[in-house]
Amino acid sequence: MVAFGRRISVGNKTVTMPGHFTFFTTDIENGKARFDETETRHAIQALRYNVGDEIAFTDGKGKRFTGQITTIRKSGFEASILQQREAENLPTLKLAVGLIKHADRLEWLVEKCTELGVKELYFMLTANTEKPRLNAERMNRVAVSALKQSHGSRLPEIHLVPYSQVLALTAENKLICHCRQEMHAAGFDRNSLTGDCLVLIGPEGDFTAEEVHAAHAAGFKDYHLGPLILRTETAGMAVASAYLLSQNA
Repeated sequence: MVAFGRRISVGNKTVTMPGHFTFFTTDIENGKARFDETETRHAIQALRYNVGDEIAFTDGKGKRFTGQITTIRKSGFEASILQQREAENLPTLKLAVGLIKHADRLEWLVEKCTELGVKELYFMLTANTEKPRLNAERMNRVAVSALKQSHGSRLPEIHLVPYSQVLALTAENKLICHCRQEMHAAGFDRNSLTGDCLVLIGPEGDFTAEEVHAAHAAGFKDYHLGPLILRTETAGMAVASAYLLSQNA
């Protein structure tokens, strides 16, 4: 059986680092890719890549690359691009979620949405938002890590916006998930979770009746996630998973 992963020398032994590895950079110009100190610690120090080795990476904008390492410094390394290709059939789901006050649950949602290919992730400031702050730098690091681990090619755009601004966004299919059974419109279409799609998911404490009315007035249709009351991050992952499965059906 062929060993799966990268083989490196440790002392007098050769060991296999499990898995394939994808790296990330947006510093790409004139056939060269430059990687920062964080990627250098991972690729060069931890995984023992060296000059002449081939490396796989993405720009997070839908492109995948194969390169060959040409230069290594403590502050970064460079690779010449050998191959470039566009990822196909990338999801076009935009997910707008009520801002979660617990940082660990927020990071978990960012991680899973990145792995599932969400195009844009909006954290909404609603009437029931308790902690209207977002550590954007931390969320971006979480997203980059998830992108690399899943061998993805798109880094989701992450925004913190007021609810009214989300209602003004355009999409072919606009859906809202909420727990106000008395306000659910009849005859929703589960097949609407496809194509250019924007889905709103209520915050902890759900949308207010006024917010649901405003969404309906802006053209959003109800989307049901079943009889259970899901946490915000669970609902987000459920929608992203259902969308991805429908795209690959």
